[in-house]
Amino acid sequence: MKSNDDILCILYMLQIIIGVFGNGLLLFLFGFNLVTGQRIRPLDTIFVNLFLSHIIMIFFRAVPTAIQLCVQKIFLSDTECKIIVYLQRVSRGLSLCNTCLLSVFQAITISSNSPKWAVLKAKAPKYIIPSCVFIWVCNLLVDSFVPLSVTAIRNDTVNNLKNNLEYCSIDWRVLSTSKALIWKTLYDAVFLALMAISSGYMVFILFRHHRQVQHFRSTGDNPIATPETRATKVILLLMTIFVCFYSVSSISVILMEKSKDPSQWIICIHIFFTLFYSTVSPFVLISSDSQILNCNIFKRITFLILIL
Repeated sequence: MKSNDDILCILYMLQIIIGVFGNGLLLFLFGFNLVTGQRIRPLDTIFVNLFLSHIIMIFFRAVPTAIQLCVQKIFLSDTECKIIVYLQRVSRGLSLCNTCLLSVFQAITISSNSPKWAVLKAKAPKYIIPSCVFIWVCNLLVDSFVPLSVTAIRNDTVNNLKNNLEYCSIDWRVLSTSKALIWKTLYDAVFLALMAISSGYMVFILFRHHRQVQHFRSTGDNPIATPETRATKVILLLMTIFVCFYSVSSISVILMEKSKDPSQWIICIHIFFTLFYSTVSPFVLISSDSQILNCNIFKRITFLILIL
């Protein structure tokens, strides 16, 4: 195996281990609270959906790439490639939609206490589960055209029109001429726009809150940050990380599409940055969410890890 492949193999294996551990831990903690009926927040349901989509993304994007780099063997058939690439696209869409849902719901939560907003605040938690189901159905349908352009890599020379993904190939000509791709682009754009609007609104609310805090300090009071304010800052941080690496990933897709023979490094950088948000976001939440840090099960798991 080449030295570059060794480095990439180790990098992906570390990313898989870290990502599965972080997402699996939080999925277990939030899922345990949901099953046992303990005190849960409306956001926890969205987090369960988000971390589940991250685990799917890691398994179906990072694992095949790591196997291909470490084993150096073509091992997937056409059908397997179609399923894997389809689930990659679905999980990426789920990550976008759930992050957007977090942003919109939190923007409603910290909105003003006017009568109209109060009614929306009261109704919002009831629509979380239907919204999560709607997101799953939409992403399963909107990416249904992807398998048409996916084939397994043969040992013979790959056509220049195809973008080599190490273990599968995508025919970009089929995608670029598909009307479904236009709908997919509009679909993503709608959720990105909702995320941007809700983020801007939350920044405005936090800025107003900061001015109020300064006023209280000038009068000698010592206000304490509310849980809603802390949660808003965490979600804004998650969205910032998502947008940054979503943009890098999208740029790398354009580079691969324009290049007749994209280098292995461009492909691997694309996959790495696509997975970065899925890998890092659980640890951002763990380090910022007091409810997780104070959870008895989390303390026990942490204690066992430190002992081992």
